[in-house]
Amino acid sequence: MKRLWVVLVVLVGFRAGHGQAQSDLDRAKNLATCLEGRYSILCKRSWLSPQELQKAEGAERRENLKTCMSGRYTSLCKKQWLSSTELKDVLVAERSENLKTCLEGRYKSLCNKNLLTGAELEQVVTAESRENLKTCLSGLYRSLCDHASLTPPQLAQVKAAESAVAAAGSQQGGVPSSKRVRRGERSGCEDGHWIESVLSDGSIIKLEDGSVWEVEAGDTVDSALWLPVSNIIACDDKLINTGERGQSAFSERSRMKKAL
Repeated sequence: MKRLWVVLVVLVGFRAGHGQAQSDLDRAKNLATCLEGRYSILCKRSWLSPQELQKAEGAERRENLKTCMSGRYTSLCKKQWLSSTELKDVLVAERSENLKTCLEGRYKSLCNKNLLTGAELEQVVTAESRENLKTCLSGLYRSLCDHASLTPPQLAQVKAAESAVAAAGSQQGGVPSSKRVRRGERSGCEDGHWIESVLSDGSIIKLEDGSVWEVEAGDTVDSALWLPVSNIIACDDKLINTGERGQSAFSERSRMKKAL
């Protein structure tokens, strides 16, 4: 009986030590996450010592400044954390990035025209008209074409293009040749896809073929900015956005799974 009691005491002590080791490992992982400063929502602050908390807050402010200074993610920038000098620089960066976006003419909903000067606004209107005409002349995206802004000659060209696409689609089983999916050079990947819609703040991507893809939480910061009609390469475990503005660099790292 005494020997059994000793064995039980040893087992309890072993399990307690193992639990403590596991707790220490979890705390170390949490500290590493906190000190990155990028994922504050994943940082368990209650696990930190006062000194660790101070370092974590410093890391978060540093990463926030990087985000703000990019000028691209105004909704993610915590301006209350910025000094007056930093805020001034950030506003300049935001205006610069906004102008770049506006001058592309492709993303009207992302262009803040209130930040433009009169001369800049004229350039942007010209760019938007140019890109709208390109979209319309493809004949593929009637719902995205602003027919009202076209001149009579342009409207005639667009109607001819749309009729040609519709005719090609009926001859090929409803799938125009320009939208046919073909196997790409990447193993297990197919190009020729495009985004139909971006849902749930970037966590869900729906493609034109009806497939629905779920984006991992860490990548939704970028996928939330993906736009309908962007060209996509669909692989077994990821989507690659081949559009402009560096989206392909992000999407190469992203991991997505096709929702059932």
